Amino acid sequence: MRFKFLGSGGYLRIPRACCSCKICKEAREKGSPYERLGQSLFIEDNNILFDTPEDINLELNNHKIAKVEHLFYSHWHPDHTAGFRILETLKAGRKSKPVNVYLNTNLKKDFENKVPAIFFFEKLGYCKITLKDKVKIGDIEIELIKLNNDFAYAFLITQKNKKVVFCPCHSIDLPVIDKLKNPDLLIINIGYFGKEKKNITGFEKDNLSLIKKLNPKETIFTHIEETWNKNYDDYCKVEKQHQSLNIKFAFDGMNVDV
Repeated sequence: MRFKFLGSGGYLRIPRACCSCKICKEAREKGSPYERLGQSLFIEDNNILFDTPEDINLELNNHKIAKVEHLFYSHWHPDHTAGFRILETLKAGRKSKPVNVYLNTNLKKDFENKVPAIFFFEKLGYCKITLKDKVKIGDIEIELIKLNNDFAYAFLITQKNKKVVFCPCHSIDLPVIDKLKNPDLLIINIGYFGKEKKNITGFEKDNLSLIKKLNPKETIFTHIEETWNKNYDDYCKVEKQHQSLNIKFAFDGMNVDV
């Protein structure tokens, strides 16, 4: 499987609009990997997309994605769904199959309240919404894993003997269960740097502990916020500080083969 990080940013992009901090200035001057658009992941095998931030149209163009056939959502929060109009962009005025959108019954209830227009797009033929907790696409199986916060989901992605756990947000609530242990790759949100809060994912307090519990061969952090006031080079230094854990920080356009 080839995974491409279309966007590695968080709910606050880098550069942040109208911000003159050194991190944002540098990102405007240098672009990628210092610039980070909204968090989104793409599996090139079978054209599978996860989440649609506001930047998704730009991301698909930036990385020359030719086709999107399948779309999964982790939860309803706007930084993961606000670009859902990409369905209209992809399909309006074109005679082609609708994009397969996969939710489950809990996500459907959230989307009916928070992202109701996506169901209008289904009526227009832009997408086909299927309610399932586990989906087989070619030889790739994707299972939704409910987080302990009861509204967001991670994904267990398997192909033959390969296993990837993808939790783009709220990894503090990722259940430590047997089926998620010993993956070839763990992808999780970066968590808070600086003073950590009790009920919000912390990088060292929660994520480094989670890595030790799940024992992945490799871990990649995404959902990287402008708030932490760190640039690409700073994260490279953090990687070196934790070499024994084999961690990396995603950047826009990063490819990973599993």
